[in-house]
Amino acid sequence: MKLLGKYWKYINEGNAHIVVQLLDTNYVLRLIKEDERTDPKSVYDHVNFVNLIMIPLLGNKFYGKEEAIEMSQYDLELLSKMLLPYRPQNRIFKSVLSQIAIKATNLSIVSSQCDTNYCIEIKPKEGFMSSSLRKYSTCYYCLKQHLKLQTGAIRQTSKYCPLDLFSGERERMKLSLLNMINNAQNNFKIFKNGLLKYDEKCEQSDFEYILKDMDYFSDLNQFLDFIIDILLSDINEPYIQLQKTKNICMNDKPSQCYESNNLKSNSFLYKLLQLQKMSDSYLFDVENERNKHSNYVSKLIEQLETLGLDLTRENDRETFLKTTNPIHLALISAVAKDCSIMISFSTNFVENYPYVDTGDSKIFYKLAVTDLEPKSPNTLYKRKDTERKMIEIYEKYRESLEKEQQ
Repeated sequence: MKLLGKYWKYINEGNAHIVVQLLDTNYVLRLIKEDERTDPKSVYDHVNFVNLIMIPLLGNKFYGKEEAIEMSQYDLELLSKMLLPYRPQNRIFKSVLSQIAIKATNLSIVSSQCDTNYCIEIKPKEGFMSSSLRKYSTCYYCLKQHLKLQTGAIRQTSKYCPLDLFSGERERMKLSLLNMINNAQNNFKIFKNGLLKYDEKCEQSDFEYILKDMDYFSDLNQFLDFIIDILLSDINEPYIQLQKTKNICMNDKPSQCYESNNLKSNSFLYKLLQLQKMSDSYLFDVENERNKHSNYVSKLIEQLETLGLDLTRENDRETFLKTTNPIHLALISAVAKDCSIMISFSTNFVENYPYVDTGDSKIFYKLAVTDLEPKSPNTLYKRKDTERKMIEIYEKYRESLEKEQQ
């Protein structure tokens, strides 16, 4: 059986999607899993939300446009049966698929024409100190680590702090990446030719083997510099000359999270951080607005059409931010806080793609962001409840530390 005229292979799946790669193309097909048949309008609205709002706001030029694809019921039933041998047992209970699937750029590869493709996935999380947590001098991610430990979701807290990654300071960024690699949780993954090779289930020795097998970098330090230079670069730069920097000594994470602002306004990380901060930049009352925004995605799309806005234009972006309901901006911000950064790269030449010159070779790369689908309005209400639980646990943790020090 072919999909869109192409052979395919199963890649992975989450709670909402099964992802299959369309072979010999630069695309994947995301099959939507639902307990009931998916409302077609909501799928098209979600695709428009990604294409018309999230991609232009992030300057996400290598993502391409998503496309809604309708499948016949016969093809869908046949595909469901063919997928069964590849799917994890714990996912099979959710097997009703929508007839509408989403075709999207395959971000785990630079190009299907490359002999070898590597990809680093980073889920950076919230890169600033929200106003509600400043008095604790601890960011949302680091506070949530204590909650996850208490509930048994993790065995040990991570030393990774998003504020280090978003600091724009090379040494702190390098430390954050090392901490992420050492305790990957759901924040760091490596793919080779579209297949997952390193994640939280792997050992540190697995990472060392992959880095050696990659044979692109002289050592770990150069690998980290490669990632940092791409994150800090002007998104329109045709190439990056990789500079040799000093190795970093691993230090324990400071007792407090430290926020700094050294990102250049033309860098990718800066654009992402500005979107994340919208939840703190505009005033809104979550409780009083609780049941009024279930169709907010449709309203945002209508707003763009009514005002004739194209968010690839700076003036239109400013108009959009001024005229949009603050709660809707907070929901866009929630997407930016939970997205994944994808850096795919290869030493094979790819025309019109930027590259990093290491001195020994040119590494062509593609920087993009995924997981851009709209969040439910319940996300904002859950956030408040989670903050309350985190603060309770963190205060108890601080009290126990103080007692130990007495």
